[in-house]
Order: sequence, then C-alpha cells, then structure tokens
Amino acid sequence: MKFVSVRWHAVLPTLLGGALVAACAAQPASPLPSPAAARALDAFPSSLAGHQRYVIELPELADEAAHKLELIGGKAMAVDCNARGMDGHFESHDVPGWGYTWWSLQSKGQVLSTMMLCPPGSAKPGFVQAPPLLVRYNSKLPVVVFVPEGMQLRWRVWTAGAVREAQPR
Repeated sequence: MKFVSVRWHAVLPTLLGGALVAACAAQPASPLPSPAAARALDAFPSSLAGHQRYVIELPELADEAAHKLELIGGKAMAVDCNARGMDGHFESHDVPGWGYTWWSLQSKGQVLSTMMLCPPGSAKPGFVQAPPLLVRYNSKLPVVVFVPEGMQLRWRVWTAGAVREAQPR
C-alpha cells in the first residue's frame, strides 16, 4: 500500500472555496418580494395587451457594478442540427415620474433557420431565442419584462473578470 502526502492546509481552502462559490451561485432569487420591492412594483405596468409579465427579483451582491443581467426571450420547441434564431428585440420603457425602466420583447415569434438535411431522429427539445439584452444589475428594484404570449423569458447573471491594461502597438 502506498501513502500519498497531502498538504491539507493548502488544498482544503481551495476545495471549500469552490464548494462555497458553487453553493452561492446555485441560490435562486427569492420567490417572495421584499416589502420595498413590492412597493416599487406598484409603479410598473401590471399588464400589456398580448404579453405576459415577468418579474425578476435579484439578490443583493457586494459589487453589483461588476455584474450584468442578461434577458433572453424565446420559445421552447423541437430543434435539430440546424442553427436557429428568432426575430425581435427588447425595447426599454420608462415609468413616468419614477425614473424606473421596464422592458418589452418585440417579436412576431418568427423562427429563422438554416436548411441543412439532418439525420432522422435528430430532433430534440430546445430553446430558440431572440437576440438577448444585457442590462445593469440592480437588486434594489424588480426587473419587469413583458414577453409576447406563447414565448418565455429566461435570464442569467454575468460577472466581469479582472480589468487588464491594453498595450499600444
């Protein structure tokens, strides 16, 4: 039997740090609005004809300036080997008198696709998205987005890396 010497004081912080980061990243946004967010939500439109309203409440982060929220609108549908995309774009709207912003996805739901011949049985469930939008991360206000009926909203948070200095040539 062979024993391997491990420097636990050097390895353990890395293992625990990675587990902590993974656990924090997996925490979903709170499903229940805070009282301040609920009051702010009253200022936003509650409906838009032909659209469904989505509200995202973001958790507070230490350095919110280093994060962005990506809004992704689209449809769940069967996809195959062809590349697909969807028409549309997000439009920003102001809440009069408040200075708050909400977004709406303007799309007719038309799917764009290449026309390659795919192997039989290659269709699988997927998500076809319109061009996404990066917005400022702000946990102090709810993010209100209206998406056309029959479409969905997905989102994710982006984190900035280290700032690097460019070298002239």
